Amino acid sequence: MPFQINVHEQDHILEVIYPPQVTAEDLSEYLTEVKKAITSLGGEWSALVDQSQLRVMPPDVVSAMASLNAYAQLHGMKRSARVVIDPPSGLQAWRMTKRAMLTIPTRTFETRGEALAWLKNPDAD
Repeated sequence: MPFQINVHEQDHILEVIYPPQVTAEDLSEYLTEVKKAITSLGGEWSALVDQSQLRVMPPDVVSAMASLNAYAQLHGMKRSARVVIDPPSGLQAWRMTKRAMLTIPTRTFETRGEALAWLKNPDAD
């Protein structure tokens, strides 16, 4: 599976690294696996989504990810940090967050380190 899913149990962080391109098959497998990971966390957790390799997210992927974000919030996601490489990618991430109607704190970062630091410090908003 081109998506990488890492669970940082100690920090209650679910990290996902997107591939450069997403196929329908990749998306289907990812949705199944990430929901298993969300269930395994139990309780509150934070998301670290690295989209720095992703160039363009097709509309069907945006729709699926927006639904997944809504699902995640209902299942304990309390903060979400996205790593993007350029302004268009940041805009794409923002659109997806808006479409999911998330009410949790969400931020976009240029590096994984900055995103992790924000997630680990809940007072930093």
